[in-house]
Amino acid sequence: MGKNRKLTDYIEYLIIIFIFLILFGLPVLFTRVNGEISWLHVLKIWQDQILLIPVFAINHWLFAPKFLLRQKYIIYTISILSFIAMCSFSYYYYDNAYKPQRTVVNIDQNKPSPIPPYAHLLMYALLIVGVDSGLLFSKKWYENEEKHHILEKQNSEMQLEMLRNQVSPHFLMNTLNNIYALIDLDSPKAKEAVIKLSKLMRYMIYENASGKVLISKEFEFIQSYIDLMRLRFEKDMIIELRLPEQYIDFEIPPLLFISFIENAFKHGTSLENNSKIVISFKIENKMLIFDCFNKKGKTKPTTENNGFGIENSISRLNLLYGEKHTISINSLENYYDVTLIIPIL
Repeated sequence: MGKNRKLTDYIEYLIIIFIFLILFGLPVLFTRVNGEISWLHVLKIWQDQILLIPVFAINHWLFAPKFLLRQKYIIYTISILSFIAMCSFSYYYYDNAYKPQRTVVNIDQNKPSPIPPYAHLLMYALLIVGVDSGLLFSKKWYENEEKHHILEKQNSEMQLEMLRNQVSPHFLMNTLNNIYALIDLDSPKAKEAVIKLSKLMRYMIYENASGKVLISKEFEFIQSYIDLMRLRFEKDMIIELRLPEQYIDFEIPPLLFISFIENAFKHGTSLENNSKIVISFKIENKMLIFDCFNKKGKTKPTTENNGFGIENSISRLNLLYGEKHTISINSLENYYDVTLIIPIL
């Protein structure tokens, strides 16, 4: 933000300098007598315009910051117009008082200037003030918009970080419950499960710390998680994972799909042998398509906060992709299906 602010300051001052160069440079270019510059006439014009400098300074460093940029528009308008009027009338009386003693050079005596000097001063003062106030107001609006954008980005990042921090404990709690149940059923498999869990936790803690991971790493993580689940449900469930055979690796936010997969295992297990979970990933037209299907078991799970991870995932997707993603959730009597489509950025 600091660099942008310096840039806008430079642009503002360059525009003001350019305007003053035009006002004080035009007389040199166009005030000529017999092809030569009439310096007496130029000096007279510069004298008529010299009050533009204090008008600009008062507006730029006093009236505009104190009133205009604080949205005190009526006070600002009255103050700056009163100051310009005072300068114009003061110069009008000064010009009339010293007019007999001053030498005025006219290029053509038969064509007197139709606009008196104080009127020129008034018009130029209004021009300078209008440009300066417009630039100051535009810069203030730009800075406010930039601050608003930064605050929105910071809030989004904070929300995303909170949601990510919520995903990991939720995932760990469910997995530890599964391993605990596996200890009584098969102790060697429980040991293998602990090793797999350590790899999964290493992935969640270290490899996705930057906020982006390769899709291949995310696929490996999901494969390891499903292998872990197979250790417990080897005989009781059909589990299918379908991954693209060929694809160009790309980055995505980590842990986008794990909550939906966890949910499938929670709602798709039962004491009967009719449980089935199908998880598939496809890449089409620069879109990643994730689908998670599970047949509903007859025995409902008793795990608390069943919708906790799903709600977090949906909130996170909204923050990350906004309207660029689509998600559909179908929950019927016999099956549950989630389809998520996200762009490959």
